[in-house]
Amino acid sequence: MLKNVAHQLKCPTSEFNVLDDVIDTLRFRGSIFFHSSLAAPWGMSLSSIEMPRFHIALEGDFYVGAGSSNINVNPMDIVMIPGGDMHWIADEIESERVPCEQAGDACALGMPLFQQGEITNKIMCGIVEYDEAIEHPILSALPSIIQLSNIQSNDNIWMTVKLIDAEIIRTNNKKNSIIDRLTEVLFIQLLNSFIEKNEHLTGFLSALKEPRLNKILQLIHQHPERQWTLDIISDVVGMSRATLQRKFKAAIGVSPMVYISRWRMAKAYQLLKHSNLSLEGIADVIGFSDARTLSHAFKDHYGDTPSQFRKKLEKLI
Repeated sequence: MLKNVAHQLKCPTSEFNVLDDVIDTLRFRGSIFFHSSLAAPWGMSLSSIEMPRFHIALEGDFYVGAGSSNINVNPMDIVMIPGGDMHWIADEIESERVPCEQAGDACALGMPLFQQGEITNKIMCGIVEYDEAIEHPILSALPSIIQLSNIQSNDNIWMTVKLIDAEIIRTNNKKNSIIDRLTEVLFIQLLNSFIEKNEHLTGFLSALKEPRLNKILQLIHQHPERQWTLDIISDVVGMSRATLQRKFKAAIGVSPMVYISRWRMAKAYQLLKHSNLSLEGIADVIGFSDARTLSHAFKDHYGDTPSQFRKKLEKLI
């Protein structure tokens, strides 16, 4: 029986993209929170919010500072702060900085700051939100600062940037569904670009580039409903149980079975929140024997039973 299951799994009928599945489940939501032309000197400070943020040099160069690092951002560069750490942006390292919220409010009132004198910069800043209740090691696998330089005007990333910029100019508004969707697309493009161009990835991202670990993740994500065991997984990828445990935990930080459990909880959370599936239906989709077992596991993980969770959501509508 074990060999038959393993043989079937070794012959997948289609390619499955683990990163796409993670992105879909975390449901990243993008928006632009600042867009302005600026005259030097200028500077803004941004507090920690635990959400990815990025800054784009549409025109002119500037600096981004986070911790002890000061990065020079050239025209057509993009800098992302994946963990949402406290940082600042300014035309010069020594420039005085105001809270970003103050600068954003001034723009919203039609009285933008930093307009005295010759315009030296045009910048656009975005944020990407997601359900913090969902645990996944993808964001912790990213460095504290990512800089994408030498972006060409015909690059898909910069074409998306220009579409966002044009829509903001057309509508004289940073917030609409087109801009938000394009900002989400831009974040995914930035993420994919970072993975493709960096050989020395860490954590979850390094596992995506290691063939056997990626195969394990493909199996888990494509078939969360299967009754996975270490014996089945190790046989499929041609590893001993001990090697499987060691390599998986070294890369991702948890054992395969813990990862499976947490991923099922993430899927349960999103299906409860964004679908009309019954608890029995969700249990069947993600690999629980019945609704009662799922309910106990969900309460242990999130603190509420599935019914309590959905009732709380109804009150927010």
